[in-house]
Amino acid sequence: MTQLDQRTPPFERQRTNTLRDTGTAESDENYDLVSVLYHSLKAADACTQYVADAEDAGDDELVEFFEKARKLQNRLASEARELLAQRLADAAGASDEES
Repeated sequence: MTQLDQRTPPFERQRTNTLRDTGTAESDENYDLVSVLYHSLKAADACTQYVADAEDAGDDELVEFFEKARKLQNRLASEARELLAQRLADAAGASDEES
């Protein structure tokens, strides 16, 4: 492994390959959408705790910031969910046509 490879996170090294096997029947793009959905929901959940911590500390500025971050993460998760549902429905329709 080169020095550059050691400094480059594994997910970025994988991106340089044109074909990447996720080990699932899903396309890389669907897998990526699931990943964004998961991480957005985890971030929103973490922000809920951060809001509580900021409220306990009486820090209104941080409460406002973490609430904004939570809402942004939830919106991103909703968008990823919608895109994933649309793509899975399209794929199901295409496989029905092939049958």
